[in-house]
Amino acid sequence: MLSILSAVVVTATLVVPVTPAAPVPLIIDTDICAAVDDVPALAMANLMHSKREAKLLGVMVDTKGEAGAAAVDVVNTHYKHPNIPIGALKPTDNSTCEQFAHNYAPQLAKKFPHDLRGGSAAPEATALYRALLATQKDHSVVVVSLGATTNLRNLLDADADLVRRKVSRLVVMGGQYPRSTTEPEFNFALDPAATARVVHDWPTPVVFSGGELSVSFGKRITGQSPLAETFRIGFGAGVDGELWDVLPMYYAVRGAKHFTEVRGGSNRIGAGGANEWVSPATREHSYLTLATDKAVMAKILEDMLVSAS
Repeated sequence: MLSILSAVVVTATLVVPVTPAAPVPLIIDTDICAAVDDVPALAMANLMHSKREAKLLGVMVDTKGEAGAAAVDVVNTHYKHPNIPIGALKPTDNSTCEQFAHNYAPQLAKKFPHDLRGGSAAPEATALYRALLATQKDHSVVVVSLGATTNLRNLLDADADLVRRKVSRLVVMGGQYPRSTTEPEFNFALDPAATARVVHDWPTPVVFSGGELSVSFGKRITGQSPLAETFRIGFGAGVDGELWDVLPMYYAVRGAKHFTEVRGGSNRIGAGGANEWVSPATREHSYLTLATDKAVMAKILEDMLVSAS
């Protein structure tokens, strides 16, 4: 006989708090003053630093220009991070930046607030790398190379064991995959000897984002900001332009959701910085391809920058 009383079953749901992922310790090495895309990549790093997705430990300038370090300080200051350490390749003789038609760095330094006068007032990059890495947990730091590998070669020469202990991986915008075509990719050709040293001897995993991997956007970046000014100088007002550095920067912090990591080989450097992906793998190398539609990826990145440009 069924009871006239209804049984009430109370189910308790255990709520387990989600622990946020720890910010990614990040050091950026940039050839700011060459191509326009270093500025949006640095802006992205600052935004992810603000959201505690990344911890931007420092930024190194690998072009010998006074204005490069000042331009980095302009961008960091705009995003309310004026005290992020900035290192410079010495001597700062402007021998790199003068060759570029869109040498926007001096214009940013003249127009926007910042404290760092220029590269000669910044710490030497290798010394700053070593100081920053020494304070971090083992196998924790992601280094993102967006230009020449000169600073990274100097770091390897000075203290390869420190790199081995502190760096989790190196993310490099450079090369073409599976091989260079008619000529070496721009970044790898800036300092071919350094490129060979870093690619062949870097003691932690390396992920490459090649010259064939780019997106186009920019016309929605408007207003009076260092980012908008850089796009106006490089592309013109209301014009989309081709960008490379934003992709490895996004990947370095947010991971492979929109990418495929191609493994099963290693990068080999030849004359002048030319490169070729060869098998079998002799090093912990991989390179990226886009797994998301190019236009969709461009919108994801532009949306991110428009929200706080």
